[in-house]
Amino acid sequence: MRSVIRLGGTAAASLLLALSGAVPGNAAPSAAAASAHCTGSGCVGKSPMRTGCDRHARTVRRSAEVGPLVELRFSSSCRAAWVRVTHARGGDRIEARNRGGVCRHTTCYAKTVAAGRSSAYTAMVNDKGTKAWGCLHRRNGTIVCTEAY
Repeated sequence: MRSVIRLGGTAAASLLLALSGAVPGNAAPSAAAASAHCTGSGCVGKSPMRTGCDRHARTVRRSAEVGPLVELRFSSSCRAAWVRVTHARGGDRIEARNRGGVCRHTTCYAKTVAAGRSSAYTAMVNDKGTKAWGCLHRRNGTIVCTEAY
């Protein structure tokens, strides 16, 4: 009898959580947008972590080279992209781009991997209505890029 009461109580609690929208992993699509502090061109040059854009981001492109992993991260709620590198060396430089040419403010954001570190991420570039990609400029002169997304 106790297990039936316990089962009934658990089912009722689950139903209440579901009706309230508080079930973990069942957030409404608008919840992602509500947690982000910027969108598209409003995210340019900002930190994906400080704006909340990293919360629902995904890796959309990866470098195919052996060595440091270069990832192009994309947030659909922010419509912005940035580059993350892991297994790099201090002095390597990563860039997030959304237009060709020289790396300039608003179209490219670069970050140098700090000495003693092996990972870093860039500020965001607009990825609403344009394509973005990422590159790693290694200290030895090698350049590794992702495909555009």
